[in-house]
Amino acid sequence: MFSPMKLLILVVLIAAVWFGFKAISRVRKAKAAEPLEHEEHQNIDDNR
Repeated sequence: MFSPMKLLILVVLIAAVWFGFKAISRVRKAKAAEPLEHEEHQNIDDNR
């Protein structure tokens, strides 16, 4: 039914998809945090 090579390829594909989604979520979180950091810097500059 399953040869070791097919099983290995399946595991690699699942791992690639898993880590790809993790990377995408990190990028989205970083982009969502950027405006907040920018606003904090503006508030500091406004208070000077």
